[in-house]
Amino acid sequence: MQPLEGLARGCDVRSDEDVYMKVKDDLVRYATFLVGPNQAEDVVSTVVLRRLQRGSLADLADARAYLFRAVLNEANGLRRSGPIDHLGGFDLSVPGVDAAALDVARALLGLPVRQRAVVYLTYWMGFTTREASQMMRIGDGTAKRYLHLARRKLRKALS
Repeated sequence: MQPLEGLARGCDVRSDEDVYMKVKDDLVRYATFLVGPNQAEDVVSTVVLRRLQRGSLADLADARAYLFRAVLNEANGLRRSGPIDHLGGFDLSVPGVDAAALDVARALLGLPVRQRAVVYLTYWMGFTTREASQMMRIGDGTAKRYLHLARRKLRKALS
């Protein structure tokens, strides 16, 4: 995966469907991390449909960055409208599931959406904090602060 180069005007992308198929899986994984498995596909669908009402995905200068930012905005909107069921009703007492991994998952899900987003972009997608800040359209210092706060909260929750 290429951090920010991806999908820009003039690439081999010829249609909205091409753009969507190239970013769909990454968007759904990102949305799942932000809002949980029950709402992830709905968030992505809402974002894509909203964009298509205004114009083509293929016309965006950087469709990947635009869609990641739109998913983050939609996740923030959901968070404001009420609690999010991140675990999607999963039974966390399943035998064989590593208890430490569940503790980490619970701690991550307890982070605010923007902190969770920068953690996902840096640790799961391999972006630098600068690339994550560009993806989120926030300042580099803000991304570093979110990451610092997230690490501190995770350390406290997991100690």
